[in-house]
Amino acid sequence: MHIQAMTFGLAALDLTGIGPQVLAILLGFLLFAMVILFILFMISRAMRTLRTGAERFASGDLTQAIEVTGPLQVASLGESLNKMALQLGDRLRTVIEQRNELETVLASMVEGVIAFDMDERILNFNRASELFLRMSVRDVIGRSIHEVIRNPGLQSLVAQVLESDAPVEADLVLTLPVADPHDPSRTVYREHYLQAQGTALRDARGKRVGGLIVLHDVTEMQRLEQVRRDFVGNVSHEIKTPISTIKASAETLIDSGLLAEEEGVPNFLAIIARQADRLHAIVEDLLTLARLEQEGESKHVELVKSSIHQVINDAMETCSAKAHAKHIDIQLTCEDDLMAHINAPLLEQAIVNVLDNAIKYSVEGSPVEVHATSTDGWLKIDIRDHGQGIEAEHLPRLFERFYRSDKARSRALGGTGLGLSIVKHVCTVHGGSIDVQSKIGEGSTFRISLPLNASPNESDTADIDVA
Repeated sequence: MHIQAMTFGLAALDLTGIGPQVLAILLGFLLFAMVILFILFMISRAMRTLRTGAERFASGDLTQAIEVTGPLQVASLGESLNKMALQLGDRLRTVIEQRNELETVLASMVEGVIAFDMDERILNFNRASELFLRMSVRDVIGRSIHEVIRNPGLQSLVAQVLESDAPVEADLVLTLPVADPHDPSRTVYREHYLQAQGTALRDARGKRVGGLIVLHDVTEMQRLEQVRRDFVGNVSHEIKTPISTIKASAETLIDSGLLAEEEGVPNFLAIIARQADRLHAIVEDLLTLARLEQEGESKHVELVKSSIHQVINDAMETCSAKAHAKHIDIQLTCEDDLMAHINAPLLEQAIVNVLDNAIKYSVEGSPVEVHATSTDGWLKIDIRDHGQGIEAEHLPRLFERFYRSDKARSRALGGTGLGLSIVKHVCTVHGGSIDVQSKIGEGSTFRISLPLNASPNESDTADIDVA
């Protein structure tokens, strides 16, 4: 249109008197302008095509390529955009496939998985978590954990995960509604036991972006463990009475002398009495373990601020006869005013068990050292002997029930194989631990570590509500 106007304008001009050279210049200018306008028109049309294609790519439609037209530079740009769309399409398909695979894996897991960001908003919540917590993923995604999961134990674990660089663990007890097996129309509430493990969630550059918690349902394991405890306790109680009767009868026959003249009978009676004593000791230790497990599970262990010096002294007096028989001197280093929140009878029994082992396995005439101190809010009691020591391969299993590093010698010395297991349980119900260091030929050091201000932990039991 512009070209036609220019042509009409030039036609209307009076070219009379204009020289050939000027006329040639005007015609050349006119031709140049027409070419420029044509090029601009082609570029404009090509740019509209590119803009339409780019907007289509931006909206997510990567299937339709841009029509490559126009000048070489614009066509090259169109080809580049088409290549970019093709690569983005491939990568997007890969991401979608990986996401689908991840969702399939998470949905198939028997463990619950909860992912959350730094603001404790839930990012992922798999099917197992829905079953464990009686929640729908639609109701929790994007919401705060504090808002939807009203369980102090789980909320505390989330906070620890976001603050700690190391993995953290916790045992949770959740009271959840379930259908009554005898009457499905009724709802009853039962305890479910979950073992939770949490770790930091990081991006590709290693920056912390949230946390991840994995939940394991150990309800059935807890039930079987309780069955085992009840079985051990009941059997031990039932066995205790006949053992006492056998022991009393054998001692009566030995003391009466009625069968003393019969060849070999006194020896058999002594064996019966000795083995009855051994069975009685095992039963007593099993009952002690059952009681400790029950008290620790129900958090009913009473802790009172007590003198540590007095407790250790009482334990040393209990072991003094065995120590004197082997000419062993028990040396105590402990401040008179050292106090801690403990269950004195239980701690005394634990110290007695460790001291008894130290005396049994010490070289005759060598000392046994007991050192008690407080460090950073912890009570530490070290009991060191100078005996034969324990091989490194036995140390990890030393506190298991009935485990013996030297089976023959342990039985000969009258051990039940339960003493150190009792010590471990005593430390556990106090919220502490026991460790051992030993070298062959140099002796062993057992360290009891208890919090100075320990108190039985409150149960993490809580109802689960969805806000």
